[in-house]
Amino acid sequence: MKTGAAHTLLAMAGTKSLTAQEGTTVSQADILDVKNPIFLLDPMVLFSIAIGVVVAAIAFWIGVVIFKRMTRPPELAPPPPYEIALNHLRKARNWLEPETAERFCTEVSTIMRSFLEAHFKLPATEQTTEEFFSNPSHTEAFTADQNIELKQFSEQCDLAKFAQWGLGTTEMEKLYSTAEVFIETTGKPTEEPVQENPDAITPG
Repeated sequence: MKTGAAHTLLAMAGTKSLTAQEGTTVSQADILDVKNPIFLLDPMVLFSIAIGVVVAAIAFWIGVVIFKRMTRPPELAPPPPYEIALNHLRKARNWLEPETAERFCTEVSTIMRSFLEAHFKLPATEQTTEEFFSNPSHTEAFTADQNIELKQFSEQCDLAKFAQWGLGTTEMEKLYSTAEVFIETTGKPTEEPVQENPDAITPG
């Protein structure tokens, strides 16, 4: 009986020991599972960070825009009509030959009419020579001599363009000089000196 009781006590002790060991193991596992806790930021802190990022981005964009505007080269004003006309007139000298008289007169006539339209706001490109000069208001901005020169110039160009009127080099040079002097005289600002050209057509 004593031996059986002893075995019973040993068995109970072994069971308790196993239970204690299992309890210890579970506790250690539970402790390992909860290490490295996650810290959550306050929503207001996150909101403040987001606002700061947006403000920084806007400030950066504004800085880039201002920098580009400060470093951008200034826009050049378009050249005045008289400069455009004189530049085209110089190119028209390529046709200043008797065999290309019609082309030359077409070019210089177009240049002169475009100048009158751009500088004086006159419908010179939309009207014939007769229609243009039949309206006194079209030439009231010119002196009497300028009006005569312009009319003679236009009529001679028309003869070469439409009547196949032949022109020599000397006559073509006079047409060129008349257009050049007229554009410079009427188109340049008054503070810029204008030199008279002796080759211009003399009013008859």
